[in-house]
Amino acid sequence: MSTVAPALSGCIPFGDPEGPGASGVVSLGDGVDTSGLTTLRVRAIPDSGEPFDKDAPQFTAALAPEDGWLTVNERLDDLTFPHPYEVGEAVGTTDKQRWRLFAWLSAADVDVDSDAPSSGEPYGTIIFDVDECGSGFGGYCTVTEGVNVTIDQVAP
Repeated sequence: MSTVAPALSGCIPFGDPEGPGASGVVSLGDGVDTSGLTTLRVRAIPDSGEPFDKDAPQFTAALAPEDGWLTVNERLDDLTFPHPYEVGEAVGTTDKQRWRLFAWLSAADVDVDSDAPSSGEPYGTIIFDVDECGSGFGGYCTVTEGVNVTIDQVAP
């Protein structure tokens, strides 16, 4: 008789948890003009807990690049809105539950790295929470669905 069988029947997690992230749709607010803009970008960063000031927005805190998710960089000429997106990690966990998602339209080419909208570029933002992983993993994981964002502001 194998001594491995009892261990396998317990509550030991197997494999990696689905990574943290968000999915939903990006919509354009009334009057948002895409002329001269080439790229849709979506980024999520841990929420600082501070109120978001539209007159002096903070698109990134003093974060290391690995502290945020930027996985959507799509050419606008290939898109219609509302447009579905998904950002995040494929596997793993995060110790941050509350996140802020930014979506913006950029004049920079899709291949140019950017972690925030430039002055005059339209953007939208929303806060969301990542679910707890549950027993065995700790932290927060899984893709939070229904995180819909409307691009309806302009970066100062």
